[in-house]
Amino acid sequence: MGCVRAARLLVMTFGSRIRATFFALSAAALVSCEGGASHVDGPKGANAFARFVALGTGLSMGVQSGGVLYESQVESWPALLARGAAVSFRIPLLRAPGCQPPRIAPLQLGVYLSGVSTTLVDSSCAGLLDTLTPPVNSLAISGASAYAALNLTPKIVVNSAVPYPAGDRARYPLVLASTQSQVTALRIQGATFVSVELGLTEVLGAATSGLLVPATSYTQTAPYTYVPATLFAPVFGAITDSVKLTGAKVVLLSVPKVTSLYAMRTAAELWSDRAELATYGVNVTADCATSANVIFTGALVPALAAKFASTGAAQNLSCTDVPGAADAILTPADVSALDAVVTQMNAQIQQVAQTNGWAFADLSGVFPYAPAKPAYVAADQLTCVFPYGGYTSLDGVFPNAAGQQLIAYAAASAINTKYGFTLSIGPTSPTGVLAVKLCP
Repeated sequence: MGCVRAARLLVMTFGSRIRATFFALSAAALVSCEGGASHVDGPKGANAFARFVALGTGLSMGVQSGGVLYESQVESWPALLARGAAVSFRIPLLRAPGCQPPRIAPLQLGVYLSGVSTTLVDSSCAGLLDTLTPPVNSLAISGASAYAALNLTPKIVVNSAVPYPAGDRARYPLVLASTQSQVTALRIQGATFVSVELGLTEVLGAATSGLLVPATSYTQTAPYTYVPATLFAPVFGAITDSVKLTGAKVVLLSVPKVTSLYAMRTAAELWSDRAELATYGVNVTADCATSANVIFTGALVPALAAKFASTGAAQNLSCTDVPGAADAILTPADVSALDAVVTQMNAQIQQVAQTNGWAFADLSGVFPYAPAKPAYVAADQLTCVFPYGGYTSLDGVFPNAAGQQLIAYAAASAINTKYGFTLSIGPTSPTGVLAVKLCP
């Protein structure tokens, strides 16, 4: 590929909104092309990324604030990693307002980017922004389990007798060709570098719903909220066996500790802020004063406040776990159970990396980024642009752009250490990012 064409592709690949961000890099590439024998030198290891393919969940796809669209996709950690390697990385960019639309700030508004109230479920999909034919470099899909990455194709998802969620039916055909799963799409692309980020979907639903129902099979018809490590292990092993056949260099990412999400708050914290929560129509009941439970406030508090705003009736927030109910409440036993699953999954992932001589990126302390959280304040959650700190998006789960950069840095560091590369991601502590609130 000629130098001018390569520079243009670098800019065009990531969409018009951020072309200006890459103009200087493209200009530098063009300058270095001057002279017949000149060439562009990337960081050490850039050649290994000639065909970089990413497998994964919404974390790799670029989900932010409960939705995904091109703005968050180009901020995803695999896109940042490709940028650090100075290589092209094609993404199935999704048109605004998204597929599905994300929430907008402040959460008190109770509105998705589409304008639909968050008291409803908005599974709409605006389709692709570009006209790339799948598969491309990014194969990650929001909500994908390891089983889905290995087996699910658009044809299966769209035509199944038991309907898949509307979001899946919309997204799969935009990312994959009709009869391809993430793994089969990887195999046909001749990948030279592969990232594998799987396992989050297996445990996230239990953490955010507060309902722990273990699966006995990925394909069971009965509902479940998490997948035990013993079920995850053989499926993940089959995926990595397929990855190994590519001969590519690889980085495996650990499964995040979902019980440490920024929006997880203790009952005692909510009780301490009960007076302010009452001003938003959320009545914290007395059981919270002595409860040892943990509450996923990212789902519960905005929903209760929105219901109060629409009905005028105060909503009770109890901290007592109701067995069998999706109440967003985790008991200490629930926390221990989910932490044990994640620990077992990560032990397997790390062992696979060691056995195959691959890089292993441990996301502990990076995602979720929750060192010392400030005291819970209802006004911060409901009226601030950054309700969950400087690294977490508006859903209280997935990282925002700054959080994605932390993950990219962790992945690049693991790759550099294992393979002797010199990938550079840039600063990981934006000035004042932890203090930013931007409240009215």
